[in-house]
Amino acid sequence: MSFKPCVAFLFAAGLLTTACGGATRSASPRSPSGTAALTGAKLGVQFQRVLVAEHGVVVMVARDGCVATVSESGGHDDGTGDRRDTSDAEEMRVRCPRPERLKAWFSAVDRLVAGVAVLPVTDDVSDDTALPAAELVTPKGQILHVEKRADAERLLAEVRALVAELAAAEVPSPGPSSTNGWQMLRVAGPAHVILGGNEAAGVLEARMSTNGQYLCDFVANTGGGPIRATKSGWISPVVAARAIDDVLSPLADVAGADRRPTTFASGIASGSERRANIASTGAVFLRFAHVQEALGDACLPELDPPTAQIGL
Repeated sequence: MSFKPCVAFLFAAGLLTTACGGATRSASPRSPSGTAALTGAKLGVQFQRVLVAEHGVVVMVARDGCVATVSESGGHDDGTGDRRDTSDAEEMRVRCPRPERLKAWFSAVDRLVAGVAVLPVTDDVSDDTALPAAELVTPKGQILHVEKRADAERLLAEVRALVAELAAAEVPSPGPSSTNGWQMLRVAGPAHVILGGNEAAGVLEARMSTNGQYLCDFVANTGGGPIRATKSGWISPVVAARAIDDVLSPLADVAGADRRPTTFASGIASGSERRANIASTGAVFLRFAHVQEALGDACLPELDPPTAQIGL
């Protein structure tokens, strides 16, 4: 897997599944230049991003942002166990922990990197560095290659542990009751989005809790094959509760005997799920579109309005 094509798109913080698809199958991280090795302590520059790569997976951790993972099928990224089967898909997962968690993680990694030997990377080198590999990115965008394999493996272990921790806790749970009594909303159905200038059709599922936690999961087929993009993170609980009240305001309960359609909207109140009928599902989808931009990335696919035929 090559850092070079994926890193540029990681910096863009968008949907990475198509941009890095061709880069996840063969090449290795770039070789460093031949200059003398430095250490993190000698540099005296706080790095902004940690990049690690092993076979099939590239992960970037941004100091003031998120943890982004690009992987091919069979990679090592941990999931939550509550997902659809996309065994042959290219995957992009963006997990945005609470700022205090990232601050604590980087505090520990800063101490680790202080004694690590690094080499500046140039653009005119070949992609033949052995995996696993690690790189650090400075505030000005300079890329520093971690010289020793043992140090790269230590950084990889730190990143793996953080990814596993975030994955295990990324599915939202119902939060405190909002003004209107809601604790969580959930929407799912066919959706479409523009990826690389081409429209991709797939299925979006999104959940948001009144505690501020959200998770969006988009699965689609493109010309390059199946892709999957997920985004999880946190927003202000006050903002989340108000948004949920607004999005679910048109919800009218489905008849008790109706079975659950594949296109649906629901809310949880007093610990119980209330499902919307088809007519009100369309109204909920429309209101949910207003909050999607604030969530970003995998939350951007536009849900297709349901019809009387969907899921029946």
